Amino acid sequence: MHQSTRTLYRRICRLRRLGRSAFINKLSVLIAVGFCLMAPGAVAENAGPFPGSAVNSRTMRVQEMVEELFEQGDYERAHFIYRNELAPIGDKYAQYMVGYMCWTGTGVGEDSILASAWYRLAAERSYKEFQNERDLILAGFTAAELLHSDTQYLQLRRQYSDVVLLLKLIEADIDLSRARTGSRLSGGGGSVTIVDARTGSSVSGDQYFGQIRRRITARLKFMAKQLNMPDLNTNPDKVDIDELWRIVNEFVETITDR
Repeated sequence: MHQSTRTLYRRICRLRRLGRSAFINKLSVLIAVGFCLMAPGAVAENAGPFPGSAVNSRTMRVQEMVEELFEQGDYERAHFIYRNELAPIGDKYAQYMVGYMCWTGTGVGEDSILASAWYRLAAERSYKEFQNERDLILAGFTAAELLHSDTQYLQLRRQYSDVVLLLKLIEADIDLSRARTGSRLSGGGGSVTIVDARTGSSVSGDQYFGQIRRRITARLKFMAKQLNMPDLNTNPDKVDIDELWRIVNEFVETITDR
């Protein structure tokens, strides 16, 4: 069994054992939950495929390792990896597992408020199953507990919301392009051969910068849907990073899920 397939299988088995077979038995859920980070083509219900970082072999090894640790009952180490290595890079399953472990006191102190905040973050791509888990918890909170959940959730959104992660990637791509060419994304390609540091493969300058442009465009389109801004300019040459950060910072300070 291929490593990514084995990891997916373990994640599905885990969720079944946690009593959530109803949300595992649908193929669309299998794709959304199991491949939300592992496969670039994962399908979110509202915003389309999440165009995050390409998953490398190290990330896949970490995903495999943490599944094994959880299966072996080494919950503290599993929680540490979910919380500090996978959740921060947009792995929605890992974010859900951090919430679950906080909710049940597995490998970490029991904290229903913090659990709810992680569940809310895991649900931001509109996966109905994660939304249902989030809503179930929030429905049992008092008004005061809801406010505490809001506070914790906003703290997580400022760091790990999809739009924050994507804007950082866009900024890095623009900086990388300008460092290589000293110009806008459309310049400096031609017949120059470039070794892609992420993959180690050699590509022409035109191919390399074309890939960057496509990544930025895909991320801007995803952000436009998440931000509910259909008129957002998705032309890589027209990106105003400062203005985007202003929009994103305002967005992540707003409660929209209850």
